[in-house]
Amino acid sequence: MIDTIASNMMIVNAGGGSVVPLGGIAHAGARGISKVQIRVDDGPWRDARLRLPLSATSWVIWRYDWAFQSGRHTFTVRCFEGDGTSQIGLEAPPHPSGATGLDRKSAML
Repeated sequence: MIDTIASNMMIVNAGGGSVVPLGGIAHAGARGISKVQIRVDDGPWRDARLRLPLSATSWVIWRYDWAFQSGRHTFTVRCFEGDGTSQIGLEAPPHPSGATGLDRKSAML
């Protein structure tokens, strides 16, 4: 899940470029989270950094510093269970087996 597209908190790096912090949470119950990836528009999937979870069954907080580009962008996130199994990308409603699909957010930056 994408919680934050922090365009009001841009960071200027040593090379003079700006990055926008993106962040959120991932959860797979006792199966754990091995990685989280984010994609901007139709670009490649990039690995996010994970914060060490408080327990084997707690949410995992993730962050990705995206190299800023002005315009409208769509951010998509996916996670992987502890054994490397990818999140189900196909959208399905919660009933009867639980919701599936990738979280997306669009923003004008």
